[in-house]
Order: sequence, then C-alpha cells, then structure tokens
Amino acid sequence: MKVSSDIRVNSQSRHENDPRYGVDPEMSPTTVDPVERAKSIERWSRSGSSLFRTKAQKLWATIGLLAIVIVPLSTAHPFLISLGITVGIYTIATVGLNVMIGYTGMISLAHSIFMGLGAFAAVGLGEILELPLFVWLPGSFMIGGLVAAIIAPLNLRIRGVFQVILSLGLIFLGLYAFVNIPAVTGGNAGISANPSLSLGLVDFAQINLFGMTYAYDQGLFILVWLVVAAAMITVANMMRTRFGRAMVATRENETAAQLAGINVSTVKIRAFVLAGAFGGLAGGLLLAQLRYVTAEQFGIELGLQLLIITVVGGLGISWGPLFGSLIVASIPLLAQQYGAALPFLKDNPAEPGFGVPVAQVGLLFYGAAIVLVMALEPRGLAKIAENIGRRCLTVFRRKPRESLQDCKQEKLPHTSEDQ
Repeated sequence: MKVSSDIRVNSQSRHENDPRYGVDPEMSPTTVDPVERAKSIERWSRSGSSLFRTKAQKLWATIGLLAIVIVPLSTAHPFLISLGITVGIYTIATVGLNVMIGYTGMISLAHSIFMGLGAFAAVGLGEILELPLFVWLPGSFMIGGLVAAIIAPLNLRIRGVFQVILSLGLIFLGLYAFVNIPAVTGGNAGISANPSLSLGLVDFAQINLFGMTYAYDQGLFILVWLVVAAAMITVANMMRTRFGRAMVATRENETAAQLAGINVSTVKIRAFVLAGAFGGLAGGLLLAQLRYVTAEQFGIELGLQLLIITVVGGLGISWGPLFGSLIVASIPLLAQQYGAALPFLKDNPAEPGFGVPVAQVGLLFYGAAIVLVMALEPRGLAKIAENIGRRCLTVFRRKPRESLQDCKQEKLPHTSEDQ
C-alpha cells in the first residue's frame, strides 16, 4: 500500500511539473479527492442541463435577443423587413428538415407539404374559427407533426432514392388534397386570411412603444425571429440529449446503432415528426406574412428550395439553416429588387445583349451554390464559416502548451551544462 501511494504521489508531482499537463489535477474528472470530484460532477451536470453552457453563449444570446427587437423597429424599409421575415420563415422550416436529413440521414422533398398543412391549418384556426395567436400557431405546429406521425412508418423500410420517390408521391397527394378541400384552402384560387397576432398585452400586428405605433411587418419580424431563436436553441440542446446522440448514431450506421441498443425505427419516426412539426410552424407564419396562400405554392419547387437551403447551409450543423436561408433564400429576392441596377441582369429575356434574366437568377444561383459547396466543403457554408473563424482565432491567441513551456523555461535556473 505504501509503495502504491508513493508511486501515485510521485506521479502526481511529475504531472504538476510537466508543462504537457495544463489541467489542474484538483479539477480533473479522475481526481482522487471525493469532494472535488463531487463538485466537478455537479458543475458538469449543471452545465449540461443548462440552456447556455458558457458565458460567451449567454452574451451572444442576449445580443441576439436585443437585435431581434431593435433591428425591425429602427428601420421602416418595407423590402428589408419583408426579406428578414422570409429568411426567418425559411430558417424555421429548414431547422426541422436538418433534423431529418442532417442529423438522422433520411431524405425528403415533401417538406413543402408540411408547410402547406401549417398554412391551411392557420387559415382554419386563425381565420375561420378566429382563435388567438397562442392557439392557431401551436396548432399549425401540432397538425404538421400529427400528419408526419401518420406518414412516418412508410419511410422506415426504404432508403436513398426510394425515399425521394416516396416524397414525390406525398407532394402529389398533398397538392390533390389542398385543391379539393376548398372550404379551408380555397381550391385552385387560393384563400385570404388575416389571423390574429395578439398575445396577451402584446399585439405584434400593431406594436405601440414609447408613443410610437409600428407597422404590421415590423411586429411580425419580431415574432418570426423569436420563433427562430426558440427553434434553433431547442434543436441545439436536443442534440446534447440521448435522443440527439441516437439520431447521429442512426445516421452513421444503423446496424451499429441497433447493436448498441438504439431503437432505430423510433428514432426515425420522432425525427420525421419533428421535421413535419417545424414545417407546419413555418407554414403558419408564412400565412401571417402573405395573408394569401394557394395550393401550388407548396409544390415540388418549394420542396427543392428547402432541400437546397439545408444542404448548402450545412447538414448536421445547428447554424446551417440560418446560413443557408441568408444566402440561398435572399439572393433571388435581392436580384428581383435591385436587378435593374446591375449590368449583368435584365428584366426581359427578349432584350438584346448579354445578361441573365432576373427570373432565372434563382435557378442559376442554386446550381452554382450546390456545385461550389460540394467541391469546397460538403458540410456547407456553416462549416466553412467555422473553419475560417477557427483559423482567425489561432492568429490572435497562442496555444496553452507553448505558453506553459515558455514560462517553465524562463523559471529554470542555468546549470553548468548550459554554461
């Protein structure tokens, strides 16, 4: 016993003097002291269950919350406000799609149908039944998830291209249902709706602050981006749970996941339901923005656009949907708004001379974005931004090991050999 204890003490003293061991032994997860170990485990459990694990995350969350309120109220430009709302709605939709594709490994083009379900659910709940915001918006979320739960078992035994074919079939069936339920959808002509945006004492449709009344779109901007923040934080924290790890394991290797005791079928169904629910939530907010929707808006074109945003933004990265929506969803809208000021764009394809028609900018940009991202970084724009940020940080900070070695060299006395 004495020998082993001496070995442990000598080993610990060597580690303390060795610059390679930059962690204080008292803070190590394998510390011998039971009191320090209990405190360390308590700190880890507290940080693991908290919404924000570090002070930097809390700071950025506070800055983001202030920006959500200040940005729309400090500008009255209708196009910029509308663009911000559109980017937020696409971000919410692709947060759910990223759960299904990026984290679980399933493929779907039918996410547009869930947006349509959410939009028409908002028509029924918010316009026809005249229910308040805290009813019709969660209702859109739940109806999207409920229909996804009914469809999800069909997606369990197929993979790859067969999932794409299944999603195409769902799009055709969904469009048929939308057209043939005119009481809620308006049929081929579409339907107008103006659901309430009042939530208790706050009416997002007409915000009164410091004696000033703000426009409908400014209040909707705040509502949409509050939902964006809630959705992204929810998914990011979900990925730290057992269910999040099970999704990643299912994506990497289903057989290994099953051998590890993970119910792969349950994981896939839950991921599919979450994706459908977020799609329904985005559809409800889309109705609040446009106040007029038609069945053809939720066809294969929207499904492809959502898939491109998810892939280009970054599969399996929490910030991917935001990056993808900022770039992919905004470029075509910016081209339509400011295309006349750019020499290489033209409004009329029949005009003589070289130029890209404004209506085709989206198609050209989608193709170029996919090719460039797949060639440079298959994990998307979010991964590219992460790599750039990491390289920039290494320029302004030194490695802890090098700094410790420098300190040790300065403190070591000169020996006869050195002389």
